[in-house]
Amino acid sequence: MEEATGDIGQFLKCVDLFQDLDDNELAALIAKAKDDRHEDKAFIFKEREIGDAMFVVLDGVVKIVKLVAGNKFKTLVTMGVGDFFGEMALLDGQPRSASAVSHGVSRVLRIGREEFSALMTENPYLGLKVVIRLARNLTDRLRKTNEQVVEMVSWNLQQRDMNKPQ
Repeated sequence: MEEATGDIGQFLKCVDLFQDLDDNELAALIAKAKDDRHEDKAFIFKEREIGDAMFVVLDGVVKIVKLVAGNKFKTLVTMGVGDFFGEMALLDGQPRSASAVSHGVSRVLRIGREEFSALMTENPYLGLKVVIRLARNLTDRLRKTNEQVVEMVSWNLQQRDMNKPQ
């Protein structure tokens, strides 16, 4: 996907989560969203903070990182232009499971939980379209995570079997 120059509405039509929205629905969404700029290594949100928004990368790169031993971070995934993250906050408002950090200067579209909820009240069909896409995306991510867990467990079992005394 190309950089988000020009019309954000046209850009969002290429973002999987918003592909089913028409021009009026996109305009309503954009009216409730905020265009944020983040400097290199700036936290967009931190692990354990209450989730209050989701984000779409307009320009730059954002890394989703998990705090591990001590104060070290492990990169879970790197998000580029057109990717979205933090979407679970729209559904549950629970504490964040990871942090999002700008890698270089980045620009993100922030869609707040309260604003999205108001948008769903104003236009339930728009909300339904987004939530269906969101559910599909979360299901895909869960399947990939399950595959990774199976691979890790299999690898650990193989290592254990290789290290057993014969």
